[in-house]
Amino acid sequence: MIVTMEDSAMVGSGKKQKTSSNGAAGTPPVIRYAPINDQILPHLRKGIVENRWKSGERLSEPQLCREFGISRTPLRQALKTLEAEGLVQLVPHVGAVVTAPDATEVGETMEILIGLEQLAATRLAQRRPEPVLKEIARIFDDMKRAAERRDAQRYLELNDQFHFTIVRGTGNRSLAELHEKIMWHVHRERLRANEEESVTPQSAENHTEIVRAILTGEAEQAGLAMRRHLEEISQLMLSRRQQEQDAAARSKKTGQGTGGNARTARRGQAG
Repeated sequence: MIVTMEDSAMVGSGKKQKTSSNGAAGTPPVIRYAPINDQILPHLRKGIVENRWKSGERLSEPQLCREFGISRTPLRQALKTLEAEGLVQLVPHVGAVVTAPDATEVGETMEILIGLEQLAATRLAQRRPEPVLKEIARIFDDMKRAAERRDAQRYLELNDQFHFTIVRGTGNRSLAELHEKIMWHVHRERLRANEEESVTPQSAENHTEIVRAILTGEAEQAGLAMRRHLEEISQLMLSRRQQEQDAAARSKKTGQGTGGNARTARRGQAG
């Protein structure tokens, strides 16, 4: 639920102070609500990551204000946060436009992700907190069963849990927060491609060395196994993205020689 400005204003108008057991007026309880921009931010971010708004599409401020029942001030504050996260670009006289990362930018994002998760796997293998190790082993077993059933949706959910559990299991809050922000871009890229990812028993087995090294405390091997795993995924993602860019470039070049058709295509892209 979005707390309106009227709701927020009512919070501080408590009717009666709380009294202590001796009858003296005590300090009233402090009721805190997140600022409106923080409340709408996850909804906006989710819409971009899940491609409700496509790359290059402008976000309509009047429409979003009506949808959330808010004024433009908290909306623009939320959009500034999304710009800092790299999900939108604030263009003068245009507004917020969803970013369109190319293959180079996707590659840079994956480099950061690989570095973070290599560090996380190394640190976790060094610390080896028992509850986290048990959770990783459980998730891995569930991943293998989902892969054997070729249940792609369940497998991908478990795969995300697997990686998040390793990162959070380090106990490093800054690492976990940075990893979460990077993962928004990775999820967006995966969903943007709108591809049916095939899942086979081998999909889960690709994590075997990571799990083994973490559970046995082989820190360096755990980090290297994570790096190798993510580098393979990165290469597949970048290969597909580069193929799409090359196909789009060829299509654009062909369209430039067709006069009206090229102008029609450009109008369609702008919308």
